[in-house]
Amino acid sequence: MRCRPVSCRPALVLALATCATTLLTAAPATAGGATAAPAATAQGLFAPVATFEVGGDVAEILAATPDGRTVLYTDSSQQRLGLVDLSRPAQPRQLATIAMGGEPTSVAVTAGGTLALVAVDTTDGDFRHPSGHLAVVDLVQRRVRSRIDLGGQPDSISISPDGEVAAVAVENQRDEERVVDGVEGGLPQLPAGYLSVVDLTGPVGGWQAERVSLTGLPGARYARDPEPEFVDVDDRHRAAVTLQENNAVAVVDLDALRVTSSFSAGTVHRHNVDLTDDGVVSFDEDLDAPREPDAVRWTPSGHLVTADEGDLAETPSGGRGWSVFSPAGDLLYEARSAEHALARAGLYDDGRSDSKGAELEGAEVAAYGGRDHVFIGSERADAVLVYALEDDRHPRLLQVLATGDEPEGILALPGRGLLLTGNEGDGTISVFRRQG
Repeated sequence: MRCRPVSCRPALVLALATCATTLLTAAPATAGGATAAPAATAQGLFAPVATFEVGGDVAEILAATPDGRTVLYTDSSQQRLGLVDLSRPAQPRQLATIAMGGEPTSVAVTAGGTLALVAVDTTDGDFRHPSGHLAVVDLVQRRVRSRIDLGGQPDSISISPDGEVAAVAVENQRDEERVVDGVEGGLPQLPAGYLSVVDLTGPVGGWQAERVSLTGLPGARYARDPEPEFVDVDDRHRAAVTLQENNAVAVVDLDALRVTSSFSAGTVHRHNVDLTDDGVVSFDEDLDAPREPDAVRWTPSGHLVTADEGDLAETPSGGRGWSVFSPAGDLLYEARSAEHALARAGLYDDGRSDSKGAELEGAEVAAYGGRDHVFIGSERADAVLVYALEDDRHPRLLQVLATGDEPEGILALPGRGLLLTGNEGDGTISVFRRQG
């Protein structure tokens, strides 16, 4: 964890107006891979419980069994799926690791809690011939039960709340070193990605993946090469899919296997960002850049939260915030001061200012204590921003949580009052508990 104390930040940071944020600092390591929970510096919505060092190299995307007592994480470096016992949140315990036969990119648990679906990339750097499969893992016997060929390189996976259908974003990602039209890592780079849909209602042996084309969509910058990045499925079997490099979002009816809408995520026009790596945090520069959203989540009201990380556009890029859209693409809310909150907490990394800033990449939506919340993960600030979501048009910042290094996945376990992050940079899982 890279915790940057406020005392080492420039005077401008100290002069910024305060808000209801809480900085949770790192704690010394203890035996068994977990760290003891530090005390919060002020009363907040969530407080740290433990930081668990996983078996393997990294912890990226997280999932959990319905009871919230077994947590799963993907480790692409070791090509494994990891299982952690979270029966005692302050004392997580490694249960097992399962070889995936490729790089696991995402994981979800079925409604019954006995099976996990793991998206596995077997491309091995051959971007012109991407490949991958969906591994069905038996969580009782802790073994791969079957594999479903996806025909391409998968990224994100999501299962509908009723457990009846799964959607996999098959990205077929670009080669970032390949020059296209004079642009390194430029698009298009075929073959095109798509959405894979699996009906989970029948016997496991009969599960098959069906494709939904995402090419030629309105709003996409490179309509021949959609590059789907992240997917989230709601209780109406609608999949929201970000096409990050295309700066677009698509909504897919999974029952009908068709795209019902798509739209450009648009461009931010702001005058309060830091675009210069000069050792001084000064939010006084102008930004005009496409949002290029990464994670997407449905809200209970049927809108879409996007974490606007940036990716393909020339640096400095990205929206430097997060947004709320209607499924038709109407912009309902734009977070314009998320990086300011990170700076007030002493977590903003000025060294990233001339690139994509704090890189708001992850998102989660969940209800705690009967109230909806949005959680936005910052890869470069090692933090999660916590917002109240009483109104999708007016989210309210509650807290900033310091996490392990480079949080990739955010997992809400409201039934147990817990919030977790999978931290790719240091191979840890940060565990927080809701207070009150």
